[in-house]
Amino acid sequence: MNPGNPVKYVKTECFSVPSAPDMAFWTANCDPFPPSMQLKNKPPVAAVFPQCFICAAMRQKYSHGARLINMDFAVFKNNHLRRISETFNVQFRAEMFNILNRANFAPPVLPDQTDIFNGDGSLNDSAGQLKSTVTDAREIQFGIKIVW
Repeated sequence: MNPGNPVKYVKTECFSVPSAPDMAFWTANCDPFPPSMQLKNKPPVAAVFPQCFICAAMRQKYSHGARLINMDFAVFKNNHLRRISETFNVQFRAEMFNILNRANFAPPVLPDQTDIFNGDGSLNDSAGQLKSTVTDAREIQFGIKIVW
């Protein structure tokens, strides 16, 4: 993980297609036609030794994104006006949402940004990119509340 960098949140350079130590291991344990190499409307692509797809597990999934941090803040001032009524109150309010204005990125989108490798075993260029946020930017609102 590379927190703080939405373009390369997942360091794809740290991953490689697994390889079998020898041909006997490859024959016994590796799937020569993993589903991840089956391209739509095209004949199956066979994996070649030493690339080893055990249990057809080619994809590395990331189902979570960065931590979500959001801080809201509100200030209000009550002004009791006894001249009008015993219970008459004018309240001035200031509310700030996401006061730190922190960008909280959404998890990577399936499957484009979660598949580390393409079907042919090459590195996916868009893997690990965070492209959208889950919270809004800073919002500030002012209000007056009258209670009687």
